[in-house]
Amino acid sequence: MIRRAVLVSIGLLLLAVAAALAVLPARWLMLALPGHWPVAIVDAHGTVWNGSATLALGPERHRRTLPDPLQWDWSFTYGPRMEVSHPWLGGTLTLVPTWTGVGISAQTLQLPAQALMTLDARIASINPGGRLSLSWPATHIGRHSRPAGTRLLDAEWREAVSALSPVRPLGNYALSVRQSAGGGADIALATRQGALVLEGSGLLDGTGLQFKGTAQADPAASADMEAALQDVLTALGPRKNKVTLLHYR
Repeated sequence: MIRRAVLVSIGLLLLAVAAALAVLPARWLMLALPGHWPVAIVDAHGTVWNGSATLALGPERHRRTLPDPLQWDWSFTYGPRMEVSHPWLGGTLTLVPTWTGVGISAQTLQLPAQALMTLDARIASINPGGRLSLSWPATHIGRHSRPAGTRLLDAEWREAVSALSPVRPLGNYALSVRQSAGGGADIALATRQGALVLEGSGLLDGTGLQFKGTAQADPAASADMEAALQDVLTALGPRKNKVTLLHYR
């Protein structure tokens, strides 16, 4: 009799927990992301299983809110998976939780270059414009290792402009993120074409970002073109022999 009562009590408790989880408010997700992350949830509606949220990007003191909310919906038909949508995504992003981590589908992301302002105050000071695109392959984040050199993310800044220079455009730039041998990610910045030449490399790991590079006028640029780039070069960092030193951490 006592055993049956205990089992009934446990069953009722599990039902209560399941019912509570089913209506768990989406706003609780605002507490889930660490404060030092470059992404924060500033508002949310619905439940953790089906809802929407407004995101802000960038370091805690320099975050900018995205104009459109992120939508998500959980499905359990073929195992648990979350379908995420946003106007800036090239399509639906699928997240699949596993025992060892989370699987992420391949996708692209198009966003205004103003998003670069969230990375650093020096970048924000040049008021960047143009088109920014990101793409990544299907991957898995969790307890497993990838071969060094595995592609993680590619980003392009096309038709780059700055409010500090009349040069239109400054150029087209590419940034690649690849798996490093030590478990972090190697970062490489290169100029595809343009009057402003940006180059650099760095490492992103558990301690944060370490990036060093240079910015300078194209050696083939005219004196007038070089003069038109001076305000941008000065804002990006200290200069040495007509070369701006980029150092972000």
